[in-house]
Amino acid sequence: MSDTIQQFRGFDLFAFTFSSTVTMGVAFLPYVADGEIRSAWLKLILMSIPYFFLIWLISRYFRLYDNNDFFKVLRNNAGYLVYFIIMAYLILSSIFSTMKVTQDLTFLVRTFMLKTTPTFFIILPFILLISIAVHYGLFTIVRFVSFFVVAELILLATFLIWGFFSEYFNWIFIPPVMNVEIPVFLKSSISDAARYGGIVTLLGFIQYVKREEKTFRAMSAGLLCVMLIYVSLSLVVLGVFGYEEAIHLISPIITLVQSITPSTGLLERMDLLFLGFWVISFIKVSCILFWFSIYLLEQLFPKIKRGILIVCITPLFFIYANWVPFQFIEGWQVYNINVLVASLLVPCLLLIFVILRHRNSREMVL
Repeated sequence: MSDTIQQFRGFDLFAFTFSSTVTMGVAFLPYVADGEIRSAWLKLILMSIPYFFLIWLISRYFRLYDNNDFFKVLRNNAGYLVYFIIMAYLILSSIFSTMKVTQDLTFLVRTFMLKTTPTFFIILPFILLISIAVHYGLFTIVRFVSFFVVAELILLATFLIWGFFSEYFNWIFIPPVMNVEIPVFLKSSISDAARYGGIVTLLGFIQYVKREEKTFRAMSAGLLCVMLIYVSLSLVVLGVFGYEEAIHLISPIITLVQSITPSTGLLERMDLLFLGFWVISFIKVSCILFWFSIYLLEQLFPKIKRGILIVCITPLFFIYANWVPFQFIEGWQVYNINVLVASLLVPCLLLIFVILRHRNSREMVL
């Protein structure tokens, strides 16, 4: 498989980082988080900081271990029992995250595009597309995400500039309103920390990047773009609608796109263009999360073929999207806590452990 070759460049790493975490937050920011939501844009900045630290640890590992597979290094340093427990936890977390993202994708399409179409017929083509991409490997996925990332950035930048300079935008709505205690503000930030959780997939991807590439610069640029987009979208929505009006909208962003779109001309249905790229963003992050799940399973069960693993896991996506009621995952809920642990706390601890082990032993693990 082409996955075993160190072939990706800095732009691929940037695109992978960016695409791994831009999904639901684009449309429903900043009003699905509980607690202090008038200052949600501050939380988005605050909760990105720990993930920049995680990226620094990943780049540090990359320099020390010379493209070696992180999880093989972990197994050799931590022992098989600890390795098995950690792998099992990360596999379950990444599979469930993929299930949640595919359900979010289904909810998006049903809400804004195909309101009367049964869920099964909506999710079936998406699951087939994601499964085929994962079957053909990482190279296919990276080419897919890299092809669309520039167009996404141009579209979002155009929309943001349009929003900030709109006649409806009012800076008076922007200053944060801190009407709760600091502990409550930090507690409610958990839901925003979960938005950056896809960064954990870099643990599997980093080994395929060419050694000479500036990994920290590429990864931090991807995360910075995500954070700036989230914050800018939050500010535009606040500036145009104000908090009291925006809180009652299903999706302030979609309403905003529709409100600033010209009534005639080429951009008459800019909201459809926005929705189209939004769907692509969901497909990309689903591909990345599903690939990471299969990658971890292949590490734990190397004798089982990838196609069998895909066939065994794919039905879970159908079941979850069809029979589990959709709900916004807000605040201090189990899912968001688990995302924080699985995508930030555990990876940071593991990276610190292997980095310190390298310093002590000075032996390269093959």
